Amino acid sequence: MSTDTAASNPMFDAGEFSDNYEAGRAEACGTLCRIFCSKKTGEDILPAYLSRFYMLLIQGLQIADSVCHPVLASIILNSPALFCCDLKGIDVLVPYFISALETILPDRELSKFKSYVNPTELRRASINILLSLLPLPHHFGMIKSEVVLEGKFSNDDSSAYDKPVTFLSLKLRLVNILIGALQTETDPNNTQMILGAMLNIVQDSALLEAIGCQMETNGGENNILKSHSRTNSGISTASGGSTEPTTPDSERPAQALLRDYALHTDTAAGLLIRSIHLVTQRLNTQWRQEMSISLAALELLSGLAKVKVGVDPSDRKRAISSVCCYIVYQCSRPAPLHSRDLHSMIVAAFQCLCVWLTEHPDMLDEKDCLKEVLEIVELGISGSKSRNSEQEVKYKGDKEPNPASMRVKDAAEATLTCIMQILGAFPSPSGPASPCSLVNEITLIKYSRLPSINKYSFRYFVLDNSVILAMLEQPLGNEQNDFFPSVTILIRGMSGRHAWAQQLCLLPRGAKANQKMFVPEPRPPPRNDVGLKYSVKHRPFPEEVDKIPFVKADLSIPDLHEIVTEELEERHEKLRNGMEQQVLYEKSIEQQMEEEWRKKSFPDPITECEPPPPAQEFQTARLFLSHFGFLSLEALKEPANSRLPPHLIALDSSLPGFFDDIGYLDLLPCRPFDTVFIFYMKAGQKTSQEILKNAESSKSVQPHFLEFLLSLGWSVDVGKHPGWAGHVSTSWSINSFCDDEGTEQDEIISSEDIGASIFNGQRKVLYYADALTEIAFVVPSPLESLTDSLESNVSDQESDSNMDLLPGVIKQPALTLELFPNHTDNLNSSQRLSPTSRSKRLPQGRAVPPMGPETKVYVVWVERYDDIENFPLSDLGSETSTGVETTANSSTSLRSSTPEKEVPVIFIHPLNTGLFRVKVQGVTGKFNMVIPLVDGMIVSRRALGFLVRQTVINICRRKRLESDSYNPPHVRRKQKIADIVNKYKNKQLEPEFYTSLFQEVGLKNCNL
Repeated sequence: MSTDTAASNPMFDAGEFSDNYEAGRAEACGTLCRIFCSKKTGEDILPAYLSRFYMLLIQGLQIADSVCHPVLASIILNSPALFCCDLKGIDVLVPYFISALETILPDRELSKFKSYVNPTELRRASINILLSLLPLPHHFGMIKSEVVLEGKFSNDDSSAYDKPVTFLSLKLRLVNILIGALQTETDPNNTQMILGAMLNIVQDSALLEAIGCQMETNGGENNILKSHSRTNSGISTASGGSTEPTTPDSERPAQALLRDYALHTDTAAGLLIRSIHLVTQRLNTQWRQEMSISLAALELLSGLAKVKVGVDPSDRKRAISSVCCYIVYQCSRPAPLHSRDLHSMIVAAFQCLCVWLTEHPDMLDEKDCLKEVLEIVELGISGSKSRNSEQEVKYKGDKEPNPASMRVKDAAEATLTCIMQILGAFPSPSGPASPCSLVNEITLIKYSRLPSINKYSFRYFVLDNSVILAMLEQPLGNEQNDFFPSVTILIRGMSGRHAWAQQLCLLPRGAKANQKMFVPEPRPPPRNDVGLKYSVKHRPFPEEVDKIPFVKADLSIPDLHEIVTEELEERHEKLRNGMEQQVLYEKSIEQQMEEEWRKKSFPDPITECEPPPPAQEFQTARLFLSHFGFLSLEALKEPANSRLPPHLIALDSSLPGFFDDIGYLDLLPCRPFDTVFIFYMKAGQKTSQEILKNAESSKSVQPHFLEFLLSLGWSVDVGKHPGWAGHVSTSWSINSFCDDEGTEQDEIISSEDIGASIFNGQRKVLYYADALTEIAFVVPSPLESLTDSLESNVSDQESDSNMDLLPGVIKQPALTLELFPNHTDNLNSSQRLSPTSRSKRLPQGRAVPPMGPETKVYVVWVERYDDIENFPLSDLGSETSTGVETTANSSTSLRSSTPEKEVPVIFIHPLNTGLFRVKVQGVTGKFNMVIPLVDGMIVSRRALGFLVRQTVINICRRKRLESDSYNPPHVRRKQKIADIVNKYKNKQLEPEFYTSLFQEVGLKNCNL
């Protein structure tokens, strides 16, 4: 059909028929759209049919005074998947559809279409088309869109608006349509679709700029961009040269937003700021009472927090403040309005707040932001703020706790834990797989140099019924200075396990480094030659006494010689001789002593006063408890009028089962964990075994599928992995392999092409973790192929130098420490492979810790979109066991608590253009739509991994919100700690407790 014939065809000429024929023309156009939208993958359509169909759409989408609204509405209603069907040359229609969307989406009332169609359905179809158009500007870049029938429907043949334009120049018009649609949309489902599209376009822009592929536009192209900004955003490039906006400014809120913010939306930062401003404004006004929109808006804000774009801190603070205001409003609503759904909204807001704080920890460096966040945490925990006004301040100790609900209190406590222990400390030295320390009692015993240490060498105390302290008073014999009091403490709290090594140092660190041990200052040497010496004969009385004349009384006593007789004279002479001899003897002795004193060294080691040597043995547990204020008489007494135990409790580790319960506590995860099972479905496949075999070789899958896998997470070795690995029997264990076994396992990597099945969860798994969640991505594979593969690995033990598939990932060093053998190492390969035997790998007698609802998601890569209806979901259920669905009484049961039809499934179909079509199904319940990925969305190759991962996180969070049996990780750990206190509390009197602190811990010859 020629262009002249098409232009004169009565079907295109609205003036040839009366209004009575509009309905028939609309139905005919709609039927054609449905026919072409039903095109199957790989089906060929003759170019003649496509060209005539495109000319029909171009005429029907004309935005002019003679526009036929029924035809336009029918085309839009029946073409939601038109750009998802790989129709050849369909992109020539992009400018015309954009013009039509500019007429429909920013119009709040749609008064011109109400008489023909349901406005909500029309807007939903328009949004679906918009979702498929958003990635095109970035994908095609500077490629020009051809103009069909140039000037044929224009009154002015010299019109400049029928000229070809680049796809990149259409970006601003699409963004304006998106924002205008969000401002005018009232339907919850439509609003959620728009919110998902906003994260898609922002993340795609950020990734494009990050990889350095942002195209530089020249002056002429800048003019094209300017022609679509602000005042000209409502002009149609296919409307035949009309320079007037198709709708007035009152119906163009996107233009008003442009004038208000004057931001450059051609950059990722500008898009991010506009999105934050728009969403935060509506979150606290129109949306705060609508649950589904509120959750979607909070999920969008969480996704925007993870976009790696530099923006001003004030914009980030705006997002945090808006979430805080949202929590204040919801908590302050009247009591009759409080329900589980309302509390779910508050919990979701706290989770969003944690995401922003962990992604931007520097925000709390600002005093105002820190104060606002801590006030919100206080509000969630206690139910009210301490400072209600500038004058009135109510201290926390004077308030009676009255939180909105226990779920809200738990969420606020989790936020406080995030602020105090995670911000600035993630990833930890253990890597992102574990926010906790990988050290426990067995590790300390193994790496210490003292053979006398065993597990009974630890003292166990409980602080405030929430923190268990395991104290090792003996030095480890490593680089620590043994002359200083040292204590090694394992702290098990609600947020995980942490290890501290402390030493009591009375000098600064610099002085400590230069001083080996304490040496007292020496006494100064004596000096006898100092000063003047005088020879003075001392008298008993002064000389003046001799000058005093005697009186008669003085002469009344006769002298001795006057009364001495001969007999007395002999006695006196004998006494005189004895005295002379004694004087001579004493002088000789004095001279001898002086000689000996001269010969002696100074100071005399016998008589010298020296300080006592430093103590070598300490009760460091007592010192620690005392110095930190935990050891007092009041701490050992139970609080009055309370059922709570004392602030300080000693535990008896000799009771049977104590260390089993400590190990059980260590198995409880510190973060929510999710599992994603990824399948590859080739064209025409219907059975589960066919689908599983696709993972055996990289040659049987598309290259983009392997690239998509690596964009989801990084490769980890299950045997050495301390985080979630897809099954409870192989997760959260720091006791992996000994050094020799770990080296051997690294050397037995097969040189064969085993494809994506290497990530089946037996040897390796794809893993992603941030501060708040962890995800394991598992690619199931057939059992028999796994057995053959592992047997060949053990027999060959070849190096991986010839491995073609993912060599960088497989050779990636482990992120965690290599420790000692796990309790599951004695199982044979067949037990490890069978999914039914996976749950049997747990030790006998130990129940699976209660993990809450099973949160798993399927991601299916389909080569042919029509095969989605043939996906064997029920048959693959047995291949996707995580162990969470097993009960404590029957650890071998595989009975899943989630019906197959309720398992969320994300289908990904690669298009010929290099983009990807997404379909989401199985998300049921109150929250029937989760963003950012929604049905019919087209996603770029850059953003696919991020958006899939973010959708999985949001799906699992909503599932936990909806579950009645779910408790956050810190609550489960707190409950287990309380249980340990009740079972193993040391029932000692206060004197016995203090006495035990001064006694050495009893060493028992017990094998570990």
